[in-house]
Amino acid sequence: VDAQGKILGVRVLTHKETPGLADKIEASRSDWIKVFDGLSLENTALDKWKVKKDGGQFDQFAGATITPRAVVKTVLQGLQFQARHAEQLKAE
Repeated sequence: VDAQGKILGVRVLTHKETPGLADKIEASRSDWIKVFDGLSLENTALDKWKVKKDGGQFDQFAGATITPRAVVKTVLQGLQFQARHAEQLKAE
């Protein structure tokens, strides 16, 4: 996340999901994780930070809705953290 709250990139470092089921969260296996690039709280409405099945804008994948939901929720929480602590983060 840059100083203005825009996502520069998201990567999942580790996970314990069933092999093959959530491969799309890995950048080496799919471009799905790159859908967050450039997004921010300013350019994406709060109600869109969900998978499409739940009325949001992010694709889920067949057989794996829980994992995409968790990733979307975590990315949103990261943006909200940055927004709440923007001044402190700039100072550091």
